[in-house]
Amino acid sequence: MTDLQQRSLNQQDLKENSTNLTLKERYENDIKFFENIILNSSLRKDSEEYQTQLSIVIQKWLDLKQIISQRSIFSNNESLEDLNTNEIKYLSVEFYLAQLYNYLSIPSKSNNLKKSILLNLQFLTNLNNYDLLTKNDLNKLEKLKESPFEIINLYQSSELRRDEKISNYKLEKSLNLKLIQLSKLEDNENDYQNTDEEFIRSLYFDQLKLFTLNSFNNIRLITQELELLSNIPEPKIIPLSNDSRESSSINNSSDPTNFTDKLEIIPQNQPLLSKQGKILKPFTLLKRKDLQSKVFGTGQYLPTMTVEDYLEQELANGGMVSNSNQGEDQKESSDDEEDDYEKNDRETYKKREWDEFTDNNRKGSGNTMNLG
Repeated sequence: MTDLQQRSLNQQDLKENSTNLTLKERYENDIKFFENIILNSSLRKDSEEYQTQLSIVIQKWLDLKQIISQRSIFSNNESLEDLNTNEIKYLSVEFYLAQLYNYLSIPSKSNNLKKSILLNLQFLTNLNNYDLLTKNDLNKLEKLKESPFEIINLYQSSELRRDEKISNYKLEKSLNLKLIQLSKLEDNENDYQNTDEEFIRSLYFDQLKLFTLNSFNNIRLITQELELLSNIPEPKIIPLSNDSRESSSINNSSDPTNFTDKLEIIPQNQPLLSKQGKILKPFTLLKRKDLQSKVFGTGQYLPTMTVEDYLEQELANGGMVSNSNQGEDQKESSDDEEDDYEKNDRETYKKREWDEFTDNNRKGSGNTMNLG
């Protein structure tokens, strides 16, 4: 079966009428829908198709919640022993609804998160009516009811929070193992009927304990997300006109250039020119030679001349004129000195006189050391 067929089958199952089903069958079907939409769905959570399917699943759970309320299955005057074993699992309806609203983004993400918090609190309150909450959980529930949409410190110290986190992790690990046994019993009707009723009740209570841990954790995460969303304004959808150019010319009729600071969207399937010859979208003129030159190109800009070619170009453009003129001046001055014969003769006679002096006077003969 292809993915498209599976997706259409899921849509058909979601829209299937369930008026003739029993309460147990409704609950089991809704559990399957919950697992498919939350755990097994391959769609993006922000896609329109996913949000549509999620809304249908939420409506099914709301219908189930209404049926349970109409039949008055649970009452504040009942005790835990008065509960029917097969009806204990219906206490988790608000928990599943809270999970679903946590993923719903339409029409307002923040309002759906608030609904999720309220459903979690309602689930915990229903458990407290049957004394299924510990004293510590009850204290946390009372604090959360005072300000459900704000981040509250439920612990007196960080050490208590760390210890409880460790103990909850160990408890959650052991409860998950017990829930595996419960799922196996529910899948096999014969084993379920032949199992001791007290053992089955204990497994249902363990399931509610696990959901209690998850509810407190979900409330903590949702309040943090609400704080982030409160700093981000929700986007407002502004309808666009069919022809942005015409609207801009109407609004800015005083500007002959029709300038606008709005970001224009370039249509993909629109023709280049209208029947009246008006340009509908921008275009660029290209030359065939420019396109052909890029076919076997390197895809990057490479050097176009050597260093020697660059120096020659600089010399031709006058970039090194000052240095060359200075060298020529030095060369001309040396040539002028070589052509000055009188100066050369004077230097020659001076050297000859010095040679005659050194021949007639021995080196050191003039130093008498003050001896007379």
